[in-house]
Amino acid sequence: MPDTNNSSGPEIKPSFHQRNKLDEKLVYSLNKSRVPNLRQLKHLPRILKPKERKIFNIALILIGLSLLFIAGAFYFKNFLPAPEVGGQYVEGLIGAPQYINPVLSQTNDVDTDIARLVFAGLVKFDKNFQLIADLAEDWQVSEDQKEYTFTLRDQLFWQDHQGDAPQPITSDDVIFTVKSIQDPDFKSPLLVSLRGVTVEKIDERTIKFILPEPYPAFLEVMTFGILPEHIWGEITPINANLTEYNLKPVGSGAWKFKSLAKDRLGNIKSYTLIPNPLYHGPKPYLEQISFKFYPDFQTAIQALKNNSIEGISFLPKELKKDLSSKKDATQYSFDLPQYTAIFFNQKENENLKDKKLRQALTLSIDKSKILSQALQLEGQIIDGPILPNSEEDKSTDEGIKFDPDKANQLLEELGWTKITRENYRQFLTEQEAKKNKAVESSTEGQPTGETASATTATSTDLVEPDANNQKPEQEFYRRKGDAILEITLTTVNQPENVTAAELVQTFWQNIGVKVNLQIIESGKIRREVIKPRNYQALLFGIIFGSDPDPYPFWHSSQVQDPGLNLSMFANRNADKLLEDARKTLNEDERMKKYQEFQKILIDELPAIFLYNPTYTYVVDKKIKNIDINRVIVPADRFNNLSDWYIKTKRIYKGGDLY
Repeated sequence: MPDTNNSSGPEIKPSFHQRNKLDEKLVYSLNKSRVPNLRQLKHLPRILKPKERKIFNIALILIGLSLLFIAGAFYFKNFLPAPEVGGQYVEGLIGAPQYINPVLSQTNDVDTDIARLVFAGLVKFDKNFQLIADLAEDWQVSEDQKEYTFTLRDQLFWQDHQGDAPQPITSDDVIFTVKSIQDPDFKSPLLVSLRGVTVEKIDERTIKFILPEPYPAFLEVMTFGILPEHIWGEITPINANLTEYNLKPVGSGAWKFKSLAKDRLGNIKSYTLIPNPLYHGPKPYLEQISFKFYPDFQTAIQALKNNSIEGISFLPKELKKDLSSKKDATQYSFDLPQYTAIFFNQKENENLKDKKLRQALTLSIDKSKILSQALQLEGQIIDGPILPNSEEDKSTDEGIKFDPDKANQLLEELGWTKITRENYRQFLTEQEAKKNKAVESSTEGQPTGETASATTATSTDLVEPDANNQKPEQEFYRRKGDAILEITLTTVNQPENVTAAELVQTFWQNIGVKVNLQIIESGKIRREVIKPRNYQALLFGIIFGSDPDPYPFWHSSQVQDPGLNLSMFANRNADKLLEDARKTLNEDERMKKYQEFQKILIDELPAIFLYNPTYTYVVDKKIKNIDINRVIVPADRFNNLSDWYIKTKRIYKGGDLY
């Protein structure tokens, strides 16, 4: 039989499909993963055709960009910017520091600005102007509203610590500060606010204030800074304004004194503060604040343009155009509890005692024009001391409106008849002749030189005062008998006030009043004009604080300095309303009494209320989170200073891509 195992025949070759399967098994035996590894992928370009290689490269780029986009979206959505400690801020102030002392600083904005940062009070205003605890932990008020008891926080210290033994803040410091304010030798502007108030020590952390009568706004009074007794107790009150601690203060606020720099004449040119490490409240993000001092706003604006400073404490409205090209600066406008009015001093000008004449003067003023030209519309027209934005104001449109025809009619009814320019000049000549004749009669027998001298002096007195400030001669004047209707209008040398006063001068001249405009430098206005009540009509701004209590400005007890009743207004009904309003605990009743008081003012017209301005603060855009809507005094712009920041870092806030 044939051997079938060794038989030969034609060779059977595997098919293509079979060979492919064998190749797959071979490859799979080398790498059981169906996904190519990196060693395999690097050979991919060798087996790809050029067109396939191009498509593959584009796909890789698109995949990379997509992954980068997804990663970026996740990062920017979940890692958000947050303030970081660091950065310095330099601000320009107009003027110079004198008393960085919380019980002496009220008459100087520069002092108030810096003292606000260095010193802390029992309570303070937050950015929303709500009273919150500061040095005090809490407080209680008695049912009769006459006793206020404050409890200090634990672990409060002064800034002048040495080594590991910082000086604690106690109730003795609070009592010392109050007693210093009440001491006339200390000459504190806060004296009137604490007159009649007694203070008692309960323990090291508790103090009680006892008022002679209820005063709803007393808590706002308690925002003044506290002085360290261990320093100021060694200084006699009469020398309080001479000590170096007024310029190198020790306080308990969020910021502490670091250094100051003077020029060769001894003038302070810059002042630097750093965070207080012992401060009980939130720590600021900024690591340093410096102030530079300038003589006027124009110089400060130039420094801002040159990047020597990064902000200005106040920007006058008429100078805003000078910063129109500076795009890296932000201008903040705040509501201001201030009104500007013309206060009449009837003792200095007998004609102003006539209410009809005061009505005529009021009717002749176009307040909308003043608002437009003096404030560039940054403010609002008012007719009384209770501002439209205050909760006490629920009044309707009760003010006297612009009506020059009615003003002229009232003056005619009062016997003030129109005379032309020529008649006015003739009147002056006649009056001069009468006076010269009287002088000659009284000097008969005297040497000729003395008579000539007296005549010359009389002639000089008839020249219109402030000739340099006079505009072209008005169309007509008003005369009654041997008198010309004449008023001297006084204001402070600030651009806004001067513009408003010049407009008022024009309005009054348009109804025949001869107006002498008197411009007084800001450094002299209180000493030479307000304190002695040396004015006939005073155009001036009043800042009244967060509580619109008119008592300090309109009660008859405030007629004499240091009171601020600039019209020297005395009305029994008005006094009674203001006194009762201070004692009233019910806000609705208090509001009604204020409205009744305002009606008396509108009727009696002891002043012409003009406008309520806004406050403009300019800061470099690098300063973030300035969150203030209104201010009472300029220093209130710092009410949320602890939240200001320059530097940021991204922090993971959680979440996902979507």
